[in-house]
Amino acid sequence: MAFNTLEYIFSLWLRDRQFRKAKNPSALGFTLIELLVVIIIIGILAAIALPSFLNQANKARFAEAKAYIGTMSRLQQAYYLERKTFAGSISQLSLGANTSSSNFTYSVITGDVSGNTSPAQLDQIVTNVATPLSPNLNSFLGVVGIPGVVRIDTVFCISNSPSISPAPGSMDIPNQTMLCPTVGFTAQ
Repeated sequence: MAFNTLEYIFSLWLRDRQFRKAKNPSALGFTLIELLVVIIIIGILAAIALPSFLNQANKARFAEAKAYIGTMSRLQQAYYLERKTFAGSISQLSLGANTSSSNFTYSVITGDVSGNTSPAQLDQIVTNVATPLSPNLNSFLGVVGIPGVVRIDTVFCISNSPSISPAPGSMDIPNQTMLCPTVGFTAQ
């Protein structure tokens, strides 16, 4: 190999090395504007995601109450089939679980078919209640009764606001359906 060829290759290598070093050193990092844009985008995404996350937490608490009231309602139906009357207290249901959780306390409200608290007509209707322990949760009810001759029926109700206290459900005898309390509750 000739000396000129080796000199030529070496000079090309030195030229390429100098061009690589000559680039702008600030091009390797981020500018302040780019960092601010990224921070703003992250802030917007967080502002959108946080309310959605909080809503999901309340849905989970609501699902807990609904599952517990559903279990109580099925136990009320089984209790009625054995004894021809509904259980007047949660201890009679032999639920085998606590009567409260970190979000709700569970109980039974007795009443008559018109939705009054007395006289108790346990041979016709009973209301299972999940009362919230937190002021931002709503009450949840399961009204169980015998609206007709042949069946036991249940309707699930949720309060329209956290400040409404639970009340006994009622029965629409002509239409043979169970009803939520008249004030502040809607059927689920």
